[in-house]
Parts: sequence; structure tokens; C-alpha cells
Amino acid sequence: EYSKLILKVSHNLGANLSLMLFGLTQGARTIDTALAAERETLINDFGINGSDFNFPTNGSGSPDSQATPSATVKLLREMGSRDVFASYFNSFPILGVDGSLAAVGVDPPNPVIEPAIGRVYAKTGTTVLGTFFKAQVFAGYIDAKSGRRLVYALYVNDIG
Repeated sequence: EYSKLILKVSHNLGANLSLMLFGLTQGARTIDTALAAERETLINDFGINGSDFNFPTNGSGSPDSQATPSATVKLLREMGSRDVFASYFNSFPILGVDGSLAAVGVDPPNPVIEPAIGRVYAKTGTTVLGTFFKAQVFAGYIDAKSGRRLVYALYVNDIG
């Protein structure tokens, strides 16, 4: 339920708290040591290249957080092999169904998006700096017509 609050509702304060809670499980007692534990876990346990991401503060929507699309896809793929995957997957907003994607493609109805309704599970991320739209990210899973589950990440940067 906590991961649904973070992913479906996009509650960034919950994401920040989850970093500290994770840190506590690793013996961390400060944000810096929790970030170091997170980085070590992503590199050593998930196999993500350390040069492909940088979370210098909290990583949840802050403009200084950076991750390549390949790092994001690697994380999503790796989560698919974890014991917690079912709960994790069920926490994602579903296009046209619930969470932050509930109204996408259905209000107003969009015939182009309609085939994807209920088949796209994604976390969105938006960064706005003052009046500058810095980035929009859309990453997650797609249940393809073939029955395969695809992993993807779409980044649009420096929109204006």
C-alpha cells in the first residue's frame, strides 16, 4: 500500500521517506549515508552502471536527479526477477484506469490511445524549474498484443 502511495498517487514526500526507511535497513542514519547505501545497492545488487545515474539529494523529482533511460530500463527489468515484483507492479498507475494516469486517453476519449488502456503501467515524472518545463519522463511496462510484457522508458528533456 505504501508503494501505491508513491507510484500511483506520485507522492514525492513518501518517496523521500522510503529512501530514509531503506537507509535505516542498511544502518544509515543520515540522508547522505542512505543515498550512499541506495547507490551501492543499485550498482551491486541491480547491476546498474554507476555512471548512468546520479541522485545527489533525494532522487524523487528533484531537478538535480539524473538517470539514463537505460539505467531506468535496467532497474525495471531487474525488479521483474525479484520476489516483491507482484506488489511492485501492482503499484504502478494504469493508463486510463487509475492513479496519475486514470484520465489519460479516456477524458476525452482518444481512439489512438484506446488500445493501450489497461495495458500500460507507468510512473510519470515531471520537472519544472520556475516557468521552464525541464523534463517529462514516462517509464514502466506495456502488455503487448502478443502477450509479452515490455519494459520501456521515454524521456523528453528541455521542453521549454
